[in-house]
Amino acid sequence: MTTDDVESKVEDGNSNQQSDVTVHQKTFTLEILHIIKEAQQQHGLRHGDYQRYRSYCSRKLRRIRKSLHFIQASKHRFQSKKLTEETLTDVRFLYIPLMMAERAWGYAMQLKQEANTEPRKKFHLIARLRKASKIANDLELLCESIKCDARTKLESQAYAAWIKGSLYFELQEWQNAMEFFRISHDTIAMLKFTRGAVWRTVVRF
Repeated sequence: MTTDDVESKVEDGNSNQQSDVTVHQKTFTLEILHIIKEAQQQHGLRHGDYQRYRSYCSRKLRRIRKSLHFIQASKHRFQSKKLTEETLTDVRFLYIPLMMAERAWGYAMQLKQEANTEPRKKFHLIARLRKASKIANDLELLCESIKCDARTKLESQAYAAWIKGSLYFELQEWQNAMEFFRISHDTIAMLKFTRGAVWRTVVRF
C-alpha cells in the first residue's frame, strides 16, 4: 500500500466526521488555521522537516485535483486552469490554493535552513515566498465569494496577511512585516479566542 493510499483512507475517514470542512445550505466553511496546524504537525514540521511537509502538500494537491477532475496536465500539454467563483462548486476547491501556498511556503522555509550554509539560496527563498503570497491572496479573493461564510473570509484574510508579513520579514522590510503581522493578529482577534490560541501555535516569527 502506497503513502497516497494510506493518506487517502485517513482523509476519507476524516471527511465522514467533517471535522474541518462543513457545507451547510451551499455555504462553505474552511477551517484554514486548524487545517494547516494539523498538517504541519503531522507531516514534518514537528521536527523541522520542511521537505517532508512540501512533499505532503504536493501529494495532497494531486489527490484533490484528481478527485475534482481538475487536472492541469494532459497527455500532450500543460493546461492552466484558473479557479473562479463559478468554479467553486465544492469546498475542496478551496484546498487547492491553500495547499499550493503551503507548498511554496514550505519550500521557502527549507531554503531558509539551507541558506545558512549556502547564501545564494536566499534569492530563491524570496521567490518562493512571493509565490506563496500571491497564491494566498488568490485564496483570500476566492473566499470573498458569497459561497463562503464569514469565518472562512476572516481566516483567509489572516492567512494571507501572515504570509505577506513573512515575505517582508525575509526582505528585512521590518515596518511592512510588522504591519502585516499586526493585520493578521487583529483579524484573528475578531474570531473566537480559542481560534486565536490555535493560530498562535501555528504562526512562529
